[in-house]
Amino acid sequence: MPIPRGLHSMNTISQGVRSRNGVLLVAILASALLYLLYQLYVDFSLGGNSWKQGDWLINELSGSIRRGLFGSALLRTSDVTGLSPLLLLISLQALFVTLIFVVVVIAALKLGMPDKLLLLLLSPGFLFLFWFNDPQGSVRKELLVYLAFLPLIVVALKGRGAPIAYLLSVIAYGMAVFAHEGTVFFLPFLLLAMWLVMPQDASTAIRLTVLAVPSLLAFGGGLYAAMNTHTPDTSLICAQLVQRGLDPAICGGAIDYLQSTPEEAKMHPGNLLTTEFRSLLLIYAACLLSFRVMFQGSERFELWFVAILASGLVFLPLYVLAGDYGRWLNYHISSLTFVLLVFLLKWRPAWLYEAPRRLDFLCLLALNLVIGVSHSPGEMTDGLVVKVARLIYDL
Repeated sequence: MPIPRGLHSMNTISQGVRSRNGVLLVAILASALLYLLYQLYVDFSLGGNSWKQGDWLINELSGSIRRGLFGSALLRTSDVTGLSPLLLLISLQALFVTLIFVVVVIAALKLGMPDKLLLLLLSPGFLFLFWFNDPQGSVRKELLVYLAFLPLIVVALKGRGAPIAYLLSVIAYGMAVFAHEGTVFFLPFLLLAMWLVMPQDASTAIRLTVLAVPSLLAFGGGLYAAMNTHTPDTSLICAQLVQRGLDPAICGGAIDYLQSTPEEAKMHPGNLLTTEFRSLLLIYAACLLSFRVMFQGSERFELWFVAILASGLVFLPLYVLAGDYGRWLNYHISSLTFVLLVFLLKWRPAWLYEAPRRLDFLCLLALNLVIGVSHSPGEMTDGLVVKVARLIYDL
């Protein structure tokens, strides 16, 4: 039976939109990836960044310290292999970022790249554009948690391999919570993603047992950090790096920060009423617009969006504990996006493919590409389009 001309035209338009969106997404994210890899090369050529690499090089070879287990393992691996610790670390960072890029792009293309998904993945709060717009806030230890979501996305993509994916995810999350105590706050999002990929015939007892492991890891990581909250002298940590040929300047950021007492590091709750925080809320609202568009057409639109807003409360303690407000925003937007990718790949809801109004789509796309989010409190920075325009102008 021949396809009616009108229907054939609609299918052709739909395929064209998806193809165009796919090309746009790959072009933008590939550009962001290449820029991030270039920034890592710059970091290496300068002897390492005191925050982007310094945090990863915190070690406890001279005594127990929070955030030190990953750095200790890295230095021991460096000693065994004879590779420079900095080269080894930056190679791992480049590999991890590339893996995230590959999995996210494949998942997006598998979903057919509707307009709504494009807006979500190009949000200035999602990790790729967040890191592109503010490289100084990039490739921190939350990268390990983002890795933990990847096996779950692959399972949702392929429809099999849940046990192996679960194991890999738990390993990545276990490394994360002992590498940086802030990653324990990702636990509810990771548990939700794990629940979504479990076989439908799995009993409640099996599900709860499976989810108990990352929960125990989070508890253990938080407890370990609480037992080692303050390091009065970081010179021994730094000495381990200098002995291995690193520039002492790499100790001036995250490593020196360990000397701060919990009270010194803590932000006063009154800061949540400052102009900086109010500015952050406006930037936050702009980032959440993509999620509002995402659920339009769903029968439970209001419920979905309220859940999205409420989920941000998980990270609220971080705003009191430390001042990298933009990173906490990125934590929320990125973890939500990963969970949604798992859900969308598994269930393929019809409302995902309902195109938003063209004006809404174009305005939001422009907003996402023009504004950027800084890791600093309440600051907006140049978005991708503005940054590229400045680079071209300066040539």
